[in-house]
Amino acid sequence: MAKKATGTLEQRLRAAVESSPSGLLMIDSTGRVVLVNRAVERMFGYDRQELLGQPVELLVPQRYHKTHPTDRASFFAAPRERAMGAGHELFGRRKDGSEFPVEIGLSPVETSEGLFVLGAIVDISARKRVEAERHALEEQLRQSQKMEALGTLAGGIAHDFRNILQGIIGAAELLRPAAPESSENLKDLLAYAERGQKLVERILRFSRRQNSVRHPIDLSATVEEAVQLLRATLPTSVRIELQTQSGLLRAMADPTAIHQTVMNLATNGAQAMPDGGTLTIRVQPFYARDSFVRAHPGIQEGRYLQLSVRDTGQGMDESVRSRAFEPFFTTKPAGTGTGLGLAVVHAVLQEHGGTVLLESAPGKGTLVRCLLPAAVAELNDASVVSAALPLGRGQRILLVDDEPVLARLGLKRLIALGYAATAEHDSLKALAHFLADPSAFDAVITDLTMPSLSGLALARQIASVRPGLPILLVTGRSEELPAPMLAESGIARVLTKPVAEWELATALAEVFGIPQSTSESAP
Repeated sequence: MAKKATGTLEQRLRAAVESSPSGLLMIDSTGRVVLVNRAVERMFGYDRQELLGQPVELLVPQRYHKTHPTDRASFFAAPRERAMGAGHELFGRRKDGSEFPVEIGLSPVETSEGLFVLGAIVDISARKRVEAERHALEEQLRQSQKMEALGTLAGGIAHDFRNILQGIIGAAELLRPAAPESSENLKDLLAYAERGQKLVERILRFSRRQNSVRHPIDLSATVEEAVQLLRATLPTSVRIELQTQSGLLRAMADPTAIHQTVMNLATNGAQAMPDGGTLTIRVQPFYARDSFVRAHPGIQEGRYLQLSVRDTGQGMDESVRSRAFEPFFTTKPAGTGTGLGLAVVHAVLQEHGGTVLLESAPGKGTLVRCLLPAAVAELNDASVVSAALPLGRGQRILLVDDEPVLARLGLKRLIALGYAATAEHDSLKALAHFLADPSAFDAVITDLTMPSLSGLALARQIASVRPGLPILLVTGRSEELPAPMLAESGIARVLTKPVAEWELATALAEVFGIPQSTSESAP
C-alpha cells in the first residue's frame, strides 16, 4: 500500500511540474539539464530530448556564454533561493536564435544524488510590450501637456505682442497721409510689423492645433518657413536642398496643413536615409492638362502648385509602394513609426482638392509630388486695398480698449475712415456711457481681454439692452471662440490683432452695408 501511495505522489508531482505555466528547468552541478517541463519546450522551441544532458548555456544568449559558467559555479558554491531579473534585464535564447526577456527564480534542491538547481522561468515579453505601450502613452501625455503649456504661454505672449503691433501699425497708418515725405520709411515700418505678426502666427501654429482654414498663400514662403524649423530636427547627415521660386501664383491652402505635409514627407525621407543623403524640396508651377486629368480622377484641368520632396534613400519595391498611403502601414521596426505620415499627406491633399503622386524604386530613392490648386483670385496687398477703402457716412461707434494708446489710435483711425467715434479705455465706464443713451451708437467695437468687464461680458450687456446692435470683437488671442458664445453675446464680427486699416474698413462696411467697390468721402 505504501508503495502505491508513493507512486501516486510521484505522479502528482510530475503532473504539477508538467502543468506549471512557468518553465521549470533543473540542472546538475556541471550545468547539464536534467529536467524540463512542457512550458520550457514551448518557450524555447526545443523538444525535451534535445535539451536533456545539454549544457544550460544552450538557452543563454551568446554574449553571456563567457560569464555564465562562472556565475553558475558561484551559485553552487553558496546556494540560496534567489530571484533573478530585479534591477537588470535577463534574456533567453530560442532554438531559432531569437531572444526574449525573462524573469528567473533559482532554488537549490538537495537530493541523495547531490545538489541540483531548479529554475522557474517566466517569459515576460507580453509584460514588456504593455510597459512599452504604457510608457509611450505616458510620453504622449507629457508631450501633450508640454504642448498645451507652450500653447498657453504662446497665447499670452501673442496677445501682448499683438497689442504692441496694433499700436505700431495704427500709428504708422495714421502718419502715412500726413507725412508723404516719410512714406518709404513708414512702408518699411509696416513691413517689419507684418513680419512680427507672421512670427507670432508661426509660434502659434506649432504650439497648438488650429482648424483648417484655406486661403491664398505664398507656397514658396510657407515651405521655406517649414524648412527653417525642419533643419533642427533632422540628422546632420541629411542635407536639405531647397528650390523655390518667387512670383508664382498663390496656392489655395491651409498653411498649418502645408507645414505638417512638409514635416511628414521630410521625416519619412530622412528615415529612408539612415546613413545620410540629400533631401530635395522643391516648389514649382504645374498645369494639369486633359491627359493628366483623365489619368487622375478628382483633378480638374488648370493651374496647380507642385510641392515635391525627393530623397536619395533605399527606395520602395512595388509591394511597399502600392500600400504606402494606407493608414498604419509602415516598414519601420515596431515602436519606431506610426504608419501615418503618407496617409496624413494623402488626406491633406484630398481635402485641398489636389493629389499626391509617388515615384520610387529599390536603390533609386523616392519622389513624392503634391499638387495644390492655384488660387482663383490673387489677394491684393494692403497698399492696393487701402487705395479704395470703403468709407463711413458718420455712423456713431463706441470703441472700447483697455490700453489708452490703442483706444486713442483707434479713435483717430475711425474718424479718418469717416465715422463719428467715442473711445473708452475702461469697460465699466464704457458700459455706463452706453446705458446713459443706448440709441446714441450705431455699432460697438470692443477688445476681448479687459479688466473689470471682458469684451464678451460687455457685449452681452449691450445686446440685452439693444438686440441687433452690431458689435465687433477685437482679440489678440489665438483660440477660436465658439459660435454659440459669439451669437449669445451679439458679436457680429471677430477681428484678430493687429487689425489693418483695410481690414477694419471692410468689416465696418459689411456691417453697415456700405458698397466696397467705390470710395465715398465722409460727410
